[in-house]
Amino acid sequence: MCHRIKQDYSGNSYLGLHLGTQLFRALILDSKLNVTYVAQIRYDVDLPEFKTTNGILTDGGPGEYLANPVMWVKALDMLIDCLVKQGADMHSVASIAGAAQQHGCVFWSELGLRRLCNLNINLRLHEQITESAFELTRTPTWMDSSTDVQVREMEHAVGGPAELSKITGSRAYTRFTGPQIRKVYTQCPEQYARTAKISLISSFLASLLIGGIASIDYTDGSGMNLLDIRKKNWSPTCLNACAPDLAKRLMKPIPSSQLQGRVADYYVKRWNFRTDCMVVASAGSKASEMAGLLVEKDFLMLSLDTSDVVVMPLKKAPRLEDGHVLCHPTRRDEYMGLLCFQNGELTRRAICEDVAGGSWRRFYEMLDATPPGNNGNVAVHFRDREIIPIAKGTLRWDANINPLTAESLRGRHRFSAPEIEVRALIEGQIMHHWAIAHEMGFHQTPNTKIIVVGEDSRCQSVLQIVADIFNAPVYQRTGVEVSLLGCAFRARYAFYEHRESACNCQSCMMPRGRRKRLSYDEFFRGVPSGLKLAAEPTPGCDKIYTPLIARCSQICQLLAAKSSVYFYSPVN
Repeated sequence: MCHRIKQDYSGNSYLGLHLGTQLFRALILDSKLNVTYVAQIRYDVDLPEFKTTNGILTDGGPGEYLANPVMWVKALDMLIDCLVKQGADMHSVASIAGAAQQHGCVFWSELGLRRLCNLNINLRLHEQITESAFELTRTPTWMDSSTDVQVREMEHAVGGPAELSKITGSRAYTRFTGPQIRKVYTQCPEQYARTAKISLISSFLASLLIGGIASIDYTDGSGMNLLDIRKKNWSPTCLNACAPDLAKRLMKPIPSSQLQGRVADYYVKRWNFRTDCMVVASAGSKASEMAGLLVEKDFLMLSLDTSDVVVMPLKKAPRLEDGHVLCHPTRRDEYMGLLCFQNGELTRRAICEDVAGGSWRRFYEMLDATPPGNNGNVAVHFRDREIIPIAKGTLRWDANINPLTAESLRGRHRFSAPEIEVRALIEGQIMHHWAIAHEMGFHQTPNTKIIVVGEDSRCQSVLQIVADIFNAPVYQRTGVEVSLLGCAFRARYAFYEHRESACNCQSCMMPRGRRKRLSYDEFFRGVPSGLKLAAEPTPGCDKIYTPLIARCSQICQLLAAKSSVYFYSPVN
């Protein structure tokens, strides 16, 4: 029998960290899953020396969206300092889980690895993990779209986009890590040759925490065009199509629930973390949102943030022409479908500046001043190059434009009133999202919930538009950012999985004596999801939006056709 004294874990806390595009955030939960501390670093404001706008360097070339990894290092240092100044007891933190913007990557130098593995307590993190720690100090982020040539080369080498999608869950996309690595190999061969290890931004965060190179988890690895999502390992075919000797620069991928190790001694001595504090594999931002929802089935998540993203759980991995299939963060051998739209919050902000002088209050008043359907006025704003479809530009149609005429290519220069512009923007974005989700295979049932999260999900009028276009009830999650909460939940479950439920005595290792370990869903089943009904579809909304969705799709097709001249680069 096992005679261990029952441990008291009531004093434990759990730390979640989210390294986003514009913000670096932290959250601490106590043992009862109550939020006790929240902190954030806004790069543009709190780290002005890096000269970013919306977290991105402003001097990139065409299609380039780059950041300096030292900025993220300094932000982590400042973030933990901020928690401590608030009064957080870091010694109570039993485990840490992180998440980060997807697809971006970091190229470590040999010097950087030595410094990472030998952090000096007398220096702040960014005073030792300096620019010399990286072969590239301008590293690509998820927004980067400068790799058209590399996309075509990789797809050609693998046997076409369908074959690449069959292996990795996605055809090649410009922002995906594989094409980005290939661009570095072809355009900066000396830096690539000197690169000791390559991290995703998520595993980069975990590396900083453990003081060594952390592995890439399955979920974020699914967004690289390099991982065989069914075999859960790097695909030799895809690695060879990307760059030579790439396998030795990548750690073996691991499950999202696996421990990366213990927190580095640096954190113990500087901030009084405990020596046995666990560090869980870091995941991608959207996978972390999925982990934070605590909803098991019959839902679609719409994230309205820097990028707009549609996420849905999948039992099996379908083969898609567009969109992405990623490994599920909390359910072994299940998947999640993901559609990412680049023109999200930044496009809304630009239109707000244009028509409302930057006043969101005035912007939403304008939205409320127009009827559902906007009297047939529809607009698609792809200010930045869109991902699905590959297109750039703006096109406005009023109710009189015939899609079969030359006039449809020109559209309207402006609508007659700013109020019309506002509703045309919001409805155009949501109709576009619905249409692409429908193409991916989303079909709601009478029980389907649309869960809207993100910075721009707080306006009731926007939520009503989502309910009417999706023709389904819309739910909001109250409280803190769901991706950050997902990190803290994953940290809590990791402690349960690797500490509380683990007993290695002979009796407990016997088949009849072994206690059943709860799954992630089972462990959190009694925890309130925090969801509240925010909007229900207006009766008759389908009659308004069904024809408008068709017109919106036609606009998108025209923009894609016009843009293909500029973006298509054939490979011989």
